[in-house]
Amino acid sequence: MATSTLLSVQEYLQLDPRQDGLNDELIEGEVVLSPSAKPLHATVVRRITRLIEALESRGYELRTDFGCILGEHSLPGPDLALIRAERWRAIGEDEYLMGSPELVVEVFSPSNRKGLTAQKAALYLEYGAEAVWVVYPKRRTVMVLNIEGQTEARCGESVSFQGIVVPVSAIFEGL
Repeated sequence: MATSTLLSVQEYLQLDPRQDGLNDELIEGEVVLSPSAKPLHATVVRRITRLIEALESRGYELRTDFGCILGEHSLPGPDLALIRAERWRAIGEDEYLMGSPELVVEVFSPSNRKGLTAQKAALYLEYGAEAVWVVYPKRRTVMVLNIEGQTEARCGESVSFQGIVVPVSAIFEGL
């Protein structure tokens, strides 16, 4: 019987950079590969960015394309995240965010292995996220997860974070 060895964040960071065009992240000791985002995914991330960017004037940094260290065995890269500005400014230019962003937005992709999105959402919450929004473009819904549980919002409903209300229909309008 084969046993798998879980990588630590430090071991993961020593791996050679990928040359095959795939993105990777470390999730609970396992390197998870995914292709680059397709246009629908990128459009949804951009729309949500515009819908929540007002929080930047309320002390948050809105970021994509970064990693956060969650314990010894995870270094995921959120699709989109809000981080308190003072936390973001405290990160050195060659360092990673320690712990979860305050809000994480993950856009579900059919190319993700089964259960990966739920696994990542649980990690973000475990390491301090106030909320995780999992956006399902094909179903046109947003699953909101926080310490109280989870709720699903559909078109005609809205989701909110720190006083910013986002109509779900605004995310998917015209798509």
